[in-house]
Amino acid sequence: MQAATVDDMNAGKKILLVLSLAAITALVMFAVLRVMALTSRVRTLENVLYSRQQTPPPQATDSAQLKAAPPDGSEQKVLNVIDGDTITIETADGSLPVRIIGIDTPETVHPFKPIESGGEEASGKAKELLEGQTVTIHYDPDPKHGKWDKYQRLLAYLALPDGRDFGLVMIQEGFAKAYPNYPFSRQELYLETEEIARQNKVGVWAVQKDPNKPVLP
Repeated sequence: MQAATVDDMNAGKKILLVLSLAAITALVMFAVLRVMALTSRVRTLENVLYSRQQTPPPQATDSAQLKAAPPDGSEQKVLNVIDGDTITIETADGSLPVRIIGIDTPETVHPFKPIESGGEEASGKAKELLEGQTVTIHYDPDPKHGKWDKYQRLLAYLALPDGRDFGLVMIQEGFAKAYPNYPFSRQELYLETEEIARQNKVGVWAVQKDPNKPVLP
């Protein structure tokens, strides 16, 4: 009876040993598979990153490929005044939107913004000066200043038929402010002119009690 009990104990130990070895083997295999999976993912990510480094990023659409920019100093017919700082002109390739360099006027046609104070006055002044007129366009001479903005609008200064700088006139008469967010060659002159208009309370600056808080954005 005692011998049978010893045999049973030995058999139990063998079973426990086999089960332990099986559990250890399973854990080792699981760990190996996890390492292999992680290694595969790392290699995949490395390949993706390498391919991105080798592939040049997509280039933004060059508006000049869609419509040619008119020659600098050329005369162009104004088709429409969109607001105080944006118009469309007539070119050989059709109508072309133009964003006036160096000025900013209150919004009147923004799809997500209400009409801003002073916007209608600025648009009215722009129409008075530009509608039906033939203007001369000039590009900024700084080679770092592009000819197109992200909305595919031509960036240019406008000379009125009498030779005056349209943007400067708008600032002088208090309908626009200088827009130095994107540096331009006439920036110093525009900022000085804006300061004079503000101090003299010209145009929209006249309606402010505090000249340091203009209507213009």
